[in-house]
Amino acid sequence: MYYLLLGWTVRVTSYIVKEEIENISDTRLNVVCTFDADEIEAENKSIVDKLCKEANVPGFRKGKIPSNIILSKFADGIKKQLDSSIVNKALNTLNSKTEWNIVTIIDLKREDTDGRMVCILTLDVIPEFELSDYKSLSIDPIDVVVEEHEIQNEVRNTLRRYAKYEVVGRKSKIGDFVKLNYTGKFEDGSLVADIKSIPNIYGTQTNTWEEAGNTTTPGIRAIVDGIVGVKAGAKKTVSQQFEANFDVVELAGKPVSYDLEAIEVRELVLPELTDDMLQTLGVKSQDELYEKSKLLLTNHKTSQARLAQREKLVTKLIESIDVKIPESAINQEATNLMNEFANRKVRSGTKPQDISENSQEIFNGFKPVAVQRVKIGAILDKIARDEKIKPLQGDIENMIWQDVYTRGLDVNQYIIELRRDNDKIIDLRRRTLRGKTLDHLMYMLCKDLKQENSTSREKLPENVEATPSVDV
Repeated sequence: MYYLLLGWTVRVTSYIVKEEIENISDTRLNVVCTFDADEIEAENKSIVDKLCKEANVPGFRKGKIPSNIILSKFADGIKKQLDSSIVNKALNTLNSKTEWNIVTIIDLKREDTDGRMVCILTLDVIPEFELSDYKSLSIDPIDVVVEEHEIQNEVRNTLRRYAKYEVVGRKSKIGDFVKLNYTGKFEDGSLVADIKSIPNIYGTQTNTWEEAGNTTTPGIRAIVDGIVGVKAGAKKTVSQQFEANFDVVELAGKPVSYDLEAIEVRELVLPELTDDMLQTLGVKSQDELYEKSKLLLTNHKTSQARLAQREKLVTKLIESIDVKIPESAINQEATNLMNEFANRKVRSGTKPQDISENSQEIFNGFKPVAVQRVKIGAILDKIARDEKIKPLQGDIENMIWQDVYTRGLDVNQYIIELRRDNDKIIDLRRRTLRGKTLDHLMYMLCKDLKQENSTSREKLPENVEATPSVDV
């Protein structure tokens, strides 16, 4: 038999004499398991015997430590390990009777009664639910179109890597680069930079560069547009109205004025497409450069369209399947999201104490996302069982490399952490399985994806071994 914890199974042996399950609510229950005292004693002896062989105690050779010494020195550890074993056996019983996914152990009590041991567990669970006919869901095919002007822009962007930036004395034009200082102020005159949790880019900057009129810049729109038509030495004030759902909560929905001072204007001068430059770019002709740029754009747009398909599929699964989620699961996921957000902020220079001041607001902001994540996780776990999808070693290795790339981790250090922390391994396997399951559904439901695969490789088997490409 097995016990189920967040969709994962572990082999255990159970010696339960009696069990009772009491529903407290749709997502919380009590499990009362009565264990035979002789079997509990045997389990305790097994733990002690193992410690006798493996523990290091001064004055004794390893493997030759008397059991009474082990019982004296490691009493607390033995009790914790025995409790853990008992919990596993109790969960094993629950799993043999239901498909509940156990989310959190709220409370654990042990009682010795009439020579037997009673384990009382209070659990938060995701209860059993019915899958809709997910195989009949329809996903619109993608239609990737690459316009002529997009190809020309891609060629231009390729050449920009080898461009020169020449100082000019005229007013700036769209595409010029302006060196400038700026200072942001709220309506009451206070400085944006005084709020330390706000990234520096939205407060005060000196000797920074911006491309005039760039429509794809991640910076401040009012500044990028405002520096069009300025000369070196010019000063002006622009106003930026931040959107109500802006990522930086301290700026969301607020107007900010920026005092600008242009220091220098430089013109972007692209290189000529000589034979030497074409060779540097790795192509033999301008036509080949054009086709290469078109292919890059097509692949990028196709990738973005596939991601949009996946998001639509996730939305349809959530909307079509009713899953009851305990509040503890939502809170845990929101906490995880908040911690990831805080880590990114700290890496970008924000002080931890500045984040903690807004922690409750940040936490509440992540709760709606947490609900969706927990729901789709439970749905994909159940579909994986129905479809008999298993994560293979190659799938897990791909997920490790994805984590390393997206999180900026050191691969050797990450692997060491995985080996030390079993919870991280469980999380890695869970994310791998869910990603693979979503890939399986994509291949099953997207007819254009099947056609795309059939033109590039042999048809995938029924249990598609797809690389997990999203973190769900």
